[in-house]
Amino acid sequence: MTNKYSIWISALLAACVCIAMSGIVFAASPQLPCEFYGSALVQGSPVPVGSVISAYVNGTLQGSITVVEAGKFGGLGTFDERLIVMAGDNDFANGVPTISFKINDQPADQTAPYQPGASTQVNLTVGGQSAVPAPAPVQPVTQGNNSTQVPVIVAQVSNPSPTPVVTPVQSSCSQTVQNVNVTALTQ
Repeated sequence: MTNKYSIWISALLAACVCIAMSGIVFAASPQLPCEFYGSALVQGSPVPVGSVISAYVNGTLQGSITVVEAGKFGGLGTFDERLIVMAGDNDFANGVPTISFKINDQPADQTAPYQPGASTQVNLTVGGQSAVPAPAPVQPVTQGNNSTQVPVIVAQVSNPSPTPVVTPVQSSCSQTVQNVNVTALTQ
């Protein structure tokens, strides 16, 4: 009879250990990382190749990437490298954490909210110079004796979408044409 009880006690103990371990596994589920790519400028100039862009969550380094093309980090393509930022459950204790960035250990002017699983474009700057272009230059336009200052707007299109071409379709139906002579009858 003691053999029967020892089997039951062993089975019950094994079940308790399994239940306890499954609770530990579920409690340790990490957040999905978020990814960043974009441009990087220091004092208005593109950062050089080899520069390091770092991301911090609550003051702790959570990811970094090395610039391989001047002024850009990461990319949007499926296989492009991106700045991957991880955050733990403790980082969410006070709500959604804010990610701060550094370019070569200099704090960037921009921050971003942590969005698990998102791939986000961020244009980083150091030194207050934004990536927004300067105002358009003004050029004088003269018409007769009048002179007017007109802003010149310069636009650059990187990949213009093709203009659709509509080709008319001609129908080929056979229709019989009949000529009819009409004469008026007068009385």
